[in-house]
This record gives sequence, C-alpha cells and structure tokens, in this order.
Amino acid sequence: MKRATMSTAFRLSCLVAGALALPGCADSFAVKNEAVPAEMQSRLQALAVPASELKAVKGGLLNVRSRSLPPPEGVLRVPMYYENGIPHIKVSLNGRKPRKFMLDTGATFSVFDAEQAIEYGMRTVPQVRPVMAGVLGKEPGMAALVPTMQIGSWKLENLPCIIRMQRTAWGSGILKEHIGISVLGVHLAANHCKYLTLDFLKEKVEFGFTRSFAGKTRRHMHQARLSMHHGVPTTVLKHGKIAWEAIVDSGSVFGVQLDQSTAQVLGYRNGGWHVGGDYLITGVGGAQSPKDAKVRVLEFNALGLFGSYYPFAEVDVMPGPSRLGTYLLEDYRVTLDFEHKVLVVEWG
Repeated sequence: MKRATMSTAFRLSCLVAGALALPGCADSFAVKNEAVPAEMQSRLQALAVPASELKAVKGGLLNVRSRSLPPPEGVLRVPMYYENGIPHIKVSLNGRKPRKFMLDTGATFSVFDAEQAIEYGMRTVPQVRPVMAGVLGKEPGMAALVPTMQIGSWKLENLPCIIRMQRTAWGSGILKEHIGISVLGVHLAANHCKYLTLDFLKEKVEFGFTRSFAGKTRRHMHQARLSMHHGVPTTVLKHGKIAWEAIVDSGSVFGVQLDQSTAQVLGYRNGGWHVGGDYLITGVGGAQSPKDAKVRVLEFNALGLFGSYYPFAEVDVMPGPSRLGTYLLEDYRVTLDFEHKVLVVEWG
C-alpha cells in the first residue's frame, strides 16, 4: 500500500476541548491553574526539533508532514472503553505499551500533559505556542510532534499535537492533586479517514480509510448535516424558528448543551433550574463546580435534532459553545461521515 501523507497547518489559534465531570469534593477543595514547573519546561526545551527540520511561515503557521499507514483492509475496528461517560481507545505512543486515551471529537488537536510529553519522548516545537480555548477558559500550549502513534493496525508518524503548559491543581498540602487532561483530537480521523463511527451500543470505534460509510446497520436511523467549524464537527439544532450550530463532542459527559448567548436569543436569559453536585467540570482552561459554572437546565417542548424533533428535551445552559455530549450520544451508533458531510445516528 502506498504511504499516505498529510501536510498539517498548525496555527496559533484556539482549540476546543470537551468537559469531563469527575467525582470529588468540589466545594471543599480550592481549584487553581499553575504553570508547568521550570524544570519540566527545561526538559521540554531539550526535546525540541532542530530548526533545520521545520518549515515556519509568517503568522505563527507551522507546516509539518504527517504520514498515515492504514491497514490494507481500508477499515479498522477497535474496542471502545466507555469510562466515566467518555469513550477511550488504546493507543501506543512511540512503541510504548498501549494505554487508554480519551477520544474527544470536541478537540481539534490531540492534547497531552507535559509529564506525558516527556515520558513518551515527544518532539517539541517551543517557538510555536498555541493559545487553547477550552470550555472554561484559555490556557497556553506548546506545539509538539508524536514520532509514532499506533492504534490497532493503524500507524501514524510525525503527528502534530499540543502540550499543556498549565496544570489544573486542586486541594492543598499533602492532599494536593493535579488533574490530568490528555485527549486524542478529532484531527486523527478528520485528516485521514472518510468516516469515524462511535458505536456506543456495541462499544466499538470504527475508522474508515479507503472505504466509504456503508450505511444503515441498525433498525432505525436519522441523519443531519455535518460541518467542520474551527476543526471540530458541528451539526444544526433548532428550536422554533431559530437554528444554531452545536459541536458533536464525545469529550463531554453532558447531553445537549446550550451556550449563554444562544440561550438569550431563544428568550432564556434567565430561568430553568440550577445544577449542583459534588463534582468538577474539568477541561482545557481549568475546572469548576456546576454552581461556579452557573449551569442551569431548561426544558424545550420540541428540539430539532438529528433531522427530527424531540419532545420535552432537557437542555443544559453551560459555559463554552453549544455541544452534544455523551449523555445523549451514548444511546446511539454515531457516525461522522466526513466524505459526504453527514451525521448519522442509528439505534434499535
């Protein structure tokens, strides 16, 4: 099989990451963001790619050439490990023992903690510093390359990623902990595949390389338009005569999430019931309790979703963009058909 190559434009721009709810005593522990320690930053600098190997362009743009070696069958199916409301798959980085990583379709690029970048020998690009915009705010990052990544029988080389230059800490003293956030972004599939299927019903993930999406496999199916905005997949939601875009976000444990500005346009500047809970919403940008994030729940008499209408739909008004999370998606076999720009959900 011919070696497939992909030239990736890596800009100093935003990356959208999903939110992850973790159990814990959110109200009794202080949560704060800390810069990566100086000693660790020095070790990242030591892993820098020589300037002679890079092609830098004005405006913070870096062109790197990634290589994809898909299996000859043209399709790959791997187990999904559905843990804490987030799909994970096993990945080997630089020939190391495979481990589970979150598969986050709400993240443009793959993101790793600085400790992992050092552990796995990633090649850093310190002169390129993307500003990542997550659900709960912005934080600094450092561009890097993963020399090799193996997902089942699929091998990728020279894969761009972002290293977090900030850590989210909670607690204090001997009880202080750092919340790790490492995700596999949707660029893995969007740049190299014709489609990506997250089969929550059978807990399988399917990557389609040379094969097109085969179509309906379950008893029922709905489909809707799929677009790529700022590097993440979006689809259209409707309420009354108003339509808006929502990110298809497997990195969020919530269901239908509405951004604050759209809630106002729909006439819900206030109202609904507020959400409490002894857990944290975490992601790129930090961590907050539902109370601090001012999460509230609305009920729509009819919500246009997946090309149909759902009665009495509960919608969470939250920080960040509008999203469709796993509390909704877990009831379906979900396919992002990049080739035909269609979102397909199946069940039954």
